Amino acid sequence: MEKAFVIVDYQNDFINGSLGFKKALEIKQNILKRLNKIDFNTTHLLVTCDTHDQNYLKSKEGLNLPIKHCIKDTFGWQMPSEIQTFLQKSHKIFYKNTFGSLEFANFINQSQYKEIYFCGLVSHICVFFNIILAFSAKPDSKIILYQNSTASFDENLENSAFSLLKSYGVEII
Repeated sequence: MEKAFVIVDYQNDFINGSLGFKKALEIKQNILKRLNKIDFNTTHLLVTCDTHDQNYLKSKEGLNLPIKHCIKDTFGWQMPSEIQTFLQKSHKIFYKNTFGSLEFANFINQSQYKEIYFCGLVSHICVFFNIILAFSAKPDSKIILYQNSTASFDENLENSAFSLLKSYGVEII
């Protein structure tokens, strides 16, 4: 496969749970439209899931963001039911306990992907981190972020992230 479509952390806790925000819910239909257009014969669906355990608040991230979220096997850790139907078509799911996934980066590094498309949450945190990792793993691949399929609770940080990504050659469409 030469193409990958990546959903980053589109999980209930970021949509309407403990870290939820309005814009996260508003992008759901855009993500679903993109998923419905994927030709799974030519494009791999890759998914990242923020995944923490009950000791999250004692972790470095938890000390800096002391709000329990995406605790494994909880409702907040899951994706909305409309998105879950696509998970069975996913080529690989990456469970990560921090913003970026080295497992994801190593997988991308070993792939033949020439185009990698991104959507999901949160645009200036986990989406940003995983795009940078993909860029580092496959610097000659075309990397595209669907702007209407990602969101942040902080417009200034989101715009800064978009500016940085554009300066690295990431296409934001």
